[in-house]
Amino acid sequence: MKPKFMKVVALSTILIFLFSVNLFAQRNVKTTGIGFRGSYWKLSNEPMQIKVTDHYQHTSVNTGSGGGWLFLLSRLNYTMLFELSVGGVGKVEEEIVYYTDRDVDVFAVTPILFGLRMEITSPESQVAFKPYLSLGAGPYWISNIRVKERMFEEEVTVETKFNRGGYLGGGVNFLLSDWFAINFDVKYHFIEFNVNHENSGYEYGLGFCFMWGNYKR
Repeated sequence: MKPKFMKVVALSTILIFLFSVNLFAQRNVKTTGIGFRGSYWKLSNEPMQIKVTDHYQHTSVNTGSGGGWLFLLSRLNYTMLFELSVGGVGKVEEEIVYYTDRDVDVFAVTPILFGLRMEITSPESQVAFKPYLSLGAGPYWISNIRVKERMFEEEVTVETKFNRGGYLGGGVNFLLSDWFAINFDVKYHFIEFNVNHENSGYEYGLGFCFMWGNYKR
């Protein structure tokens, strides 16, 4: 009997939680928001990996494709929001030979993007899941830093360039209250508006958002 009782308690807890979330979702439509997302964005045609190899007097480390975003939202009308996103994603490759020779390559993309979100359901809907579509564009600042260390010298090379680009995507806000939501989204980035660019590709984000201000139609 105990396992069945535990299942009933768990199911009841989930239903109460979802009901509470739906009550929160009935509150006022907010005008402004700020949030943070962690993301995975596959850079170049190489697979995402965190790899450490250690052979005799030879160590290499390869990590990459992780990053984060800060985003701001402002409601334009009942279903449309303006979004400003500033983010960064990168990868690091390090190789150490004989404990004295060290090569480090850091590749990073820092986008500053202006976009629009269109909410699919009514902002006043009683459903806690709020899906949306998104699009935007802006500059992508691409940096490549190479550091070569030898026993008695060090060489640093920095290359930076700005690329145009844009994105299409969608996501969902899961409202835990009328002022706080968990956010998940997927975007496809077009560097130089070209799907064949080596850094064009999908980005997956998960984070949270705070919202305030009551929108009056």
